[in-house]
Amino acid sequence: TKFAQVHGNLSNSSHHLLILKLIGSNSTKNPFEASKGVLNEEIRNEDDLLQHAVSTGAFGIVQSIRFNRLFLAYWFKRYEEAAEMAALYKTRTVMPLTDIYHAFYEGLTAFHFARKFSKDDSEKWFQLGGKSLSCFKTWAMHSTWNWSNKLLLLEAEYYFSIGEMEKAEEKYELAILSARRHRFVHEEGLANELSSAFHTANSNIDKAKSCISEARTCYEKWGAAALVELIDSHGN
Repeated sequence: TKFAQVHGNLSNSSHHLLILKLIGSNSTKNPFEASKGVLNEEIRNEDDLLQHAVSTGAFGIVQSIRFNRLFLAYWFKRYEEAAEMAALYKTRTVMPLTDIYHAFYEGLTAFHFARKFSKDDSEKWFQLGGKSLSCFKTWAMHSTWNWSNKLLLLEAEYYFSIGEMEKAEEKYELAILSARRHRFVHEEGLANELSSAFHTANSNIDKAKSCISEARTCYEKWGAAALVELIDSHGN
């Protein structure tokens, strides 16, 4: 129907906005401009779309926006926002593939916070991260190509969080190799970036610099100029 087509176009505008933020576009063009005039012109930006989707029960659009916001928040290191979006996303699941990626970024976010808090305060984060790990152990058995590098990276972050540094280092290396072998260049970059943080925490500065340099190269290949700029802004 025409209404369904309009909703599809509006949802695609949210994806378009995500891409613009990754590539660091300075364009002032509003992705929602293409939908101008529909729905009484009430959809002018992503916030308007989210409000409309919630009020009309368009949960597919709601989940898309919340996942896109989780995705961007994690990649740009806004971890509090990532945790908030991950929690909101879980209120209802309607897209299985997106659910898998939600579990990946929620798990990574959880292990990030598990390292930041005391044992008592970190327990809930370990539970969230452990849930993601358990899911990916199952999913990786069904598709090694798609999910094994993500499982390895979650395992690396888990071992880092509990202080098992030798196991963590091994898992980071395997995650990098798996992502490269399976041609997930963005996740190869992410594994290198997280490995750099791990080595920095362990005062292995030369290895940390090597990893962040590899991450930067991967992000350039991916076309994520905004992530390259973020690395450069930190003096790496």
